[in-house]
Amino acid sequence: MLKLPRPSRWQATAFVAVPAEVVLNLPVWDLHSRAPIAATAAGVAIAVAAAAFGGMLPGLAAVAVGWPLNLSYVADEPADALFALPAWVVGVGAAAWAAETVRRRAGAHRLAESRLGGITEVASDAIVGVDADGVVVAWNAGAERLYGYSSAEILDRSLAEVVGGRNADSLMESMRSGESLTLDDVDQTRRDGSIASASLSLIPAPAGFGESQGAVVVAREVGERRRLANRLGEVEARHRALTEHVPVATYLRSTEPDGPPTFVGRQIEQLIGYSADDLLADPGLFLRLVHPQDRERVTAERAVVPPPEGSRSSYRLVARDGRVVWVRDEAVVVLGEDGRPHGVQGYLSDMSERNELQTAADAAAAEARDRRRKVEFVAEAAAVLASSLDFRSTVTDVARLAVRDLADSCVVDILEEDGTFTRLAAEQAAHALVGAEPEAGPDAEVIDIVRRQAPELSPVRMCLPLISRGGRAVGALTLTGGARASGFLPADLPWAQAVARTIALAIDNSRLHAEVEARSDANKVLTHVGDGVFLVDRAGVIRLWNPAAEAITGIEGEAVLGRPAASGFPRWPDLIERVPVGRAGDLVEAEALPLETETEERWISISGVEFFGGTVYAFRDITEAHRLDELKAEFIATASHELRTPLAAVYGAAQTLRRHDFALDEAGRERFIALIVDESERLARIVNQILLANQLEVGRVDLVMEPFDANELLERVVEAARTHAPPQITLDVEAAEDTPPVAADKDRVRQVLVNLVENAIKYSPGGGRIELGVRADDGSVLFHVSDEGLGIPDAEREAIFEKFYRLDPDMTQGVGGTGLGLYICNELVERMGGRIWVESAEGEGSSFWFQLPSVGSSRFAPKPGAVGRIVRDA
Repeated sequence: MLKLPRPSRWQATAFVAVPAEVVLNLPVWDLHSRAPIAATAAGVAIAVAAAAFGGMLPGLAAVAVGWPLNLSYVADEPADALFALPAWVVGVGAAAWAAETVRRRAGAHRLAESRLGGITEVASDAIVGVDADGVVVAWNAGAERLYGYSSAEILDRSLAEVVGGRNADSLMESMRSGESLTLDDVDQTRRDGSIASASLSLIPAPAGFGESQGAVVVAREVGERRRLANRLGEVEARHRALTEHVPVATYLRSTEPDGPPTFVGRQIEQLIGYSADDLLADPGLFLRLVHPQDRERVTAERAVVPPPEGSRSSYRLVARDGRVVWVRDEAVVVLGEDGRPHGVQGYLSDMSERNELQTAADAAAAEARDRRRKVEFVAEAAAVLASSLDFRSTVTDVARLAVRDLADSCVVDILEEDGTFTRLAAEQAAHALVGAEPEAGPDAEVIDIVRRQAPELSPVRMCLPLISRGGRAVGALTLTGGARASGFLPADLPWAQAVARTIALAIDNSRLHAEVEARSDANKVLTHVGDGVFLVDRAGVIRLWNPAAEAITGIEGEAVLGRPAASGFPRWPDLIERVPVGRAGDLVEAEALPLETETEERWISISGVEFFGGTVYAFRDITEAHRLDELKAEFIATASHELRTPLAAVYGAAQTLRRHDFALDEAGRERFIALIVDESERLARIVNQILLANQLEVGRVDLVMEPFDANELLERVVEAARTHAPPQITLDVEAAEDTPPVAADKDRVRQVLVNLVENAIKYSPGGGRIELGVRADDGSVLFHVSDEGLGIPDAEREAIFEKFYRLDPDMTQGVGGTGLGLYICNELVERMGGRIWVESAEGEGSSFWFQLPSVGSSRFAPKPGAVGRIVRDA
């Protein structure tokens, strides 16, 4: 059987409308003659209905059939039918347009409802629909999960029963006003009575549910999210705290062969000088920093994912300052929950040898005397250059000092403003080998050094550019050796550069002073002067105060400029009387004076130059040099006092023995002779202490390392000490029987013990018990000397082993000494591979402890600088 296709909507409408028009307009009814207008209106209505139901095509088809029939059989006049035709067409068009609009809106509404329903069903948030009265009319699966109610249990119930009365009132008020509303972090009660924290959002819906106005309420649980965020924050904080405080540089990178780092710990900057930001900003920087000889191997290792047990590798990195740093790289793979590698985590630790400081200390100890001589030369040269603004004479004096102490010849060439060179000074030492007469000016090599501003060094010559402020070359300093026992070394560059800088500063200062006389605007020039410079006019008012003056005195320029010097400068009336002042061109020797600042006392070297506008004062900070002078003076005074006492006793006893008018019996003579012997021994000990301290400083102390019995040595020291100990002093020995032999210099250990015992007796003026002890201590032998004397204040405990230090420098308690005993003990113990320390409380006595290696101990490590023989126990 043939199945016909289903007619479309417009076809069915046309099939009904066209026959209806035919039947209505055929002259088979008497309606045409009785009511033609009604018949015409009925035809128009049929056409309009066809257009409204089926669209434009059925409506036009009805017009095409109905209007001709109406014209032929119904209308009384053709003109009436013609006038009615627009009504037919307009009605059909309007009906078709209105029907299409309604159908389109209905389709869109149905599509929106379909989509909203789908979203509501799959949304994870709770979506609740309410009508205008606040009654729940929609409830999705998300709402069931959040609140625990099924849709059957909650539909047709009040919104207040779901979200709470106060929250429901706010939501309903917002719905009535037609505005959206969001309530953050509100407590919601679930069906089981538990509380959930959620955010509620209301969206007004004009026709969302039924026929009445309503709204959609969306509830989203935020408690779990907050807990996850807090947990994540805690994890991140712990990770950050761990990575920032471990003593290694941690990192994270991807598993790709050239995978860039995603995290680098801040310790990387201490390791190689590059910050974590540098490595993260340039992903390829790390591999470029790997030493070229290790880069290929490291690249191959990073191309492979580390095994589960991790990987370890050692290679070199080139630091920012050019250092080569050996690092140990340990890395493990980070696996995700799915077991797949998500990244590589590791750390870098420094494996470089850390003996640079020790090596430098050894070299410094071996050359201490030479270094001191050079430091003194630098200080003396600085004082000479600061003594006058006439740099031509002062530079010549410095050249003479150089050939006297350090070089065979010294030449200073200066670069004039017009680009020519002038030989300022050319001095030759008396002991230097006689050579060719020096040229009148610098050679091409010196000129090139000035142009390049780079020093050159060889064993027989140093040539340094004179660099003034602002990086401008003003000449060259050339020092030549040859007759010296040793040539110039790289370590000589710093002091020579310091002299060169000081000469350049002197030249610059002199030139700047000339500009001060020639120009009124001196502030622009003196801003960069390293010395403090200030100008006092003839009325006594400060008119210039440069930055160096601010830095040295701590007084801002705003506080003194325009004010009388007496009110702005500390203790100006006392200071001005002692400051040497000369005229331009005069040789004025700077005076060292104390200056009270807000925080401390500073010493300055100051002089003045008077000109027509006032007086220019220049000064520099010499606090450190003054402290060194005071230290030397204090030592000389102390040594003189200590030496004078036994000398006076020896002299007095000798004078008594020489007297012929005073008869002495044999016992009296023996007493005076014993006094001479004792004081001579005391004098010898002081001299030996001074000599030994000097030998220790220059590293020329012989050590004979041999095993010996510590208990026996302790008994002999105590036995000798008892012979000259005061009667109120008691000496006891506490020695362990199982003490192993000591591997050290026996005579030096005896000297340490004697010094400590004498120190204990000296600082026990009221008497008391002094205990000497020795025992084994983990591969070493531990000695101690304890007393019940004055004790040591906490603030001074760290300084007692320093050279020249005395606990009672003013001898207020009758305690004297050179301040070398404990210094010698400390140096000797360290050179024998041990250490020394003190335990004390003021007024409660002191206990000095020192530890030395025993025979066979691996801890034997004499301090470098101890020159001598080492004899081990076979």
